[in-house]
Amino acid sequence: MARFFQLKYQPAKVEMESALPQRPPNLCAGCPHRASYYAVNQALGDATAIYPTDIGCYTLGILPPLEAADFLLCMGSSVSSAGGFAKAQEEPVVAFIGDSTFFHSGITGLINAVHNEHNFILVILDNGTTAMTGQQPHPGIELTPEGRQPPKVDIESVVRGCGVDQVETVNPLHVDKTVAVLKQMLGDKQRPGVKVVISKSPCPLFERRVTGKKQKVVFQVTNECDMCRRCLDELGCPAFTYCEDEEECAFISIDEHLCSGCSVCKQICHAIKPKKKTA
Repeated sequence: MARFFQLKYQPAKVEMESALPQRPPNLCAGCPHRASYYAVNQALGDATAIYPTDIGCYTLGILPPLEAADFLLCMGSSVSSAGGFAKAQEEPVVAFIGDSTFFHSGITGLINAVHNEHNFILVILDNGTTAMTGQQPHPGIELTPEGRQPPKVDIESVVRGCGVDQVETVNPLHVDKTVAVLKQMLGDKQRPGVKVVISKSPCPLFERRVTGKKQKVVFQVTNECDMCRRCLDELGCPAFTYCEDEEECAFISIDEHLCSGCSVCKQICHAIKPKKKTA
């Protein structure tokens, strides 16, 4: 710009006293996608699977401890590539696609998979908005400033209209029920074909912004904690902190300013209890 306007310009010198700490990208605290990935991992147990994924904030499922992403090419590639993987090998295939991406590029691949009798599970991560790029609306949006409205286009109806008859809609924040549905679909060898799980729970950031919902409850790690580390090693919510004090005593805590109150951690650990959020 300086050259274009023929102005004198001297780049500023920035000196840093120390290196900044690394901050890898992460799913937000309370993100329902984390709960969905956790449920899939629990349903599979020690079994391995192939995870085609797609483009959205849920792509961060590639990171540990979730590690639920193996392949990504372009928008819609999760559904299309899942069919290819299912034909080429025997491992279970569980594909992930977001609600907005499904409307944009996933429907054609789903129709093709039904037509060719591909055998895989598609998890549609429906958080009710286009979360990654700014919370833009899409045809299936329900939360509006005027309140909850019927969607212009219902995802489950679209999926059934594409010819899928094995469809379940779950709330991923209800962990046990979600795991049970996934186990049933993974274990049903008598009914091959495309199976779809619609994992539906709103993006907490979007929900608070649109509805003005006030959070009253957060969660805390109590002294019942036996340091099993399941919360860190299996869930990995960024609201958790692992600390070691000067006496080499380790402990885990939850930052109430980051906690969204989703309650997923409470459902997997007896040592985590609710408390009222302080002002």
